[in-house]
Amino acid sequence: ATLESALDTIEATEQELSTWRESSQISALNRHPVGEAWTATPRVCRLFVDVWQWHRATGGAFDPAIGRLLAAWDVRGEGVVPTDDAGLTALAASGLELLAFDGNNCTLTRRADVAIDAGAFGKGEALDRVADMLGNGPWMIDLGGQIAVGGGPPGGTGWPIGIAHPHQRDSAVLQIEISKGSLATSAGSERDLDVNGTRVGHILDPRTGRPATFSGSVSVWHERGMAADALSTALYVMGPGEGIPWAESRDIAACYLIPARGALRIEMTSAFRRLLPTPAT
Repeated sequence: ATLESALDTIEATEQELSTWRESSQISALNRHPVGEAWTATPRVCRLFVDVWQWHRATGGAFDPAIGRLLAAWDVRGEGVVPTDDAGLTALAASGLELLAFDGNNCTLTRRADVAIDAGAFGKGEALDRVADMLGNGPWMIDLGGQIAVGGGPPGGTGWPIGIAHPHQRDSAVLQIEISKGSLATSAGSERDLDVNGTRVGHILDPRTGRPATFSGSVSVWHERGMAADALSTALYVMGPGEGIPWAESRDIAACYLIPARGALRIEMTSAFRRLLPTPAT
């Protein structure tokens, strides 16, 4: 019965947030007339408070209002390198600044034909809703690319979680232990497309309107799944050069796996290092 309730919660979240469903809240917002206020449910309203918070905190590296850019690059299809004009047009119709959010009245108003995509926060939001229902556990849920846990596993203090090589997904190169919260990983190699020799990554940089240039992976742990989901996307967009100092200064647990000349370099923040298993004495 508990398992069924958890699955029902995940399904209900998808029905609410998925852009693949015409009946979802996000789809309704995306087709709502420009300039007219759209009213969100209280739960979606609370979610958008977090969306705006992380958008501002990451300097726009996390920005889910990129539906037009995703379409221009055909990220969900065969991949396309848009013309300069098409790319600029899509970029001009993207960004949360094109949405007016009134948290007090739970309304959003599209200032242009902008579209929200839940790919960078929907999975984390679903895990948060299940976590709120299940409590402290013990339990673990793996949605592929993101894991959430409650309590420790039977007979242990923390759940052992393997982090895979970004180009060899069956090979774990690092293991951590967590007893709460969520671990989200963003990586490009498996879903990136090659269009006539041009790499079209599935993670776009909202600031440039082009695919993020980083090609490794980044894993982020946070107490809340939505935050881990959003931050893993933002830090992938930033890349390790920008992302490590940004995360370190905010005590965010983040780890980059960086392919370099046939080798793999690992860079992690101090907060992430605390998740490593304690060596036996």
